[in-house]
Amino acid sequence: MVRRIALLLALVAAATVGACTLLDDDPPTNTCKSNSDCFRAQGETCNQTTHTCEQIMDAGVDAP
Repeated sequence: MVRRIALLLALVAAATVGACTLLDDDPPTNTCKSNSDCFRAQGETCNQTTHTCEQIMDAGVDAP
């Protein structure tokens, strides 16, 4: 009886891991069509030539 329960738990765990890997998405791409496609909170803007999000270097207080 204990062996059946252990086998059942192992099968449930394997099915859960398998389902999670099937539903996992790839990381987001760095491509864009407009500035709204980029992560604006980190200062990224869309380079219209290469269609990639690029971070603009901000000359802050520590800039030489």
